[in-house]
Amino acid sequence: MNAADLLARISRRWGLELVRWREDLPLAGSPERTSWRCVAEGKDGRLYVLEKIASRVYDRKRRILSTLQQIDAFGLTPIAPYLPDTTGEAIPLIDHGLWQLCPYVAGIDMDRPAYAMEKWRGDAAADFLIQLNGICSQHRLKPSPPVFSLPGYIRDLFALLSKNEPATAMRYRPFLHHLERNLFPKMDKLPYGFCHGDYHPLNIIWGRQTIRAVIDWEFCGIKTEAYDAANLIGCLGMEDPSSLSGPFVSRLVYRLRDSGIYAEESWKSMPDLVLAIRFAWLSEWMRKNDRPMIRMEADYMTLLLEGLSF
Repeated sequence: MNAADLLARISRRWGLELVRWREDLPLAGSPERTSWRCVAEGKDGRLYVLEKIASRVYDRKRRILSTLQQIDAFGLTPIAPYLPDTTGEAIPLIDHGLWQLCPYVAGIDMDRPAYAMEKWRGDAAADFLIQLNGICSQHRLKPSPPVFSLPGYIRDLFALLSKNEPATAMRYRPFLHHLERNLFPKMDKLPYGFCHGDYHPLNIIWGRQTIRAVIDWEFCGIKTEAYDAANLIGCLGMEDPSSLSGPFVSRLVYRLRDSGIYAEESWKSMPDLVLAIRFAWLSEWMRKNDRPMIRMEADYMTLLLEGLSF
């Protein structure tokens, strides 16, 4: 099926009049979440993102789409939920491929790494987490999203690392030992809640002083309640270590503390939670065999271990 035929098939399936592909438009988020993706323009000028997904992730994608549809209905505004086709199916099978479609949200590029010191982004990022927390505290998601065990994830990762790369495992062992002593025994006692699961600046489509959309909900689920904030803080520090004491992080922490959405025990554990979530990023660098990032991650964890407080 050529590009023109695909556009026609998608148009009929979703009841749209798509007229051309817009390969000139940038797409935010990770391209690895799909097999293929591109922007399509409708006759009315509206833009959509068409994505093809692998059959092996179909069940997980359906759960994610169901969750997004629910939180959109509950009133969470800065998301771009996937659109059902004319039959109500969100991931239809078309010409032996699985497809999904959502509105295209244009953003304003960040000035990297300067953005990590911009105060207004801290306010906006906090406000989204406060809104998400409020909505998910008032409404029950069905089915209940999976519960994620961070200690179990890190221990499994480290076991694999010890087997396949013992030298790298040795470099990271002090961080695991610290978490085993100081965070993991407390994890079961910390409050849990629904989280985005991959909340960081590149998964946010930014406007002028606003968030236009939060994308890439692949890892959403039930996690320790401060997971999203800790991941965001850790990513900002990786971008620019000085940002950990800068205006973005300061405003983020101030707004979240002032809102009262996290318990005090979550705040006490925040520095160690930031450190723990960096193991998920280590897994990403290992998967890509990105040796410079593997070394840099160890240096960054050392910095975090030496002193981070909220």
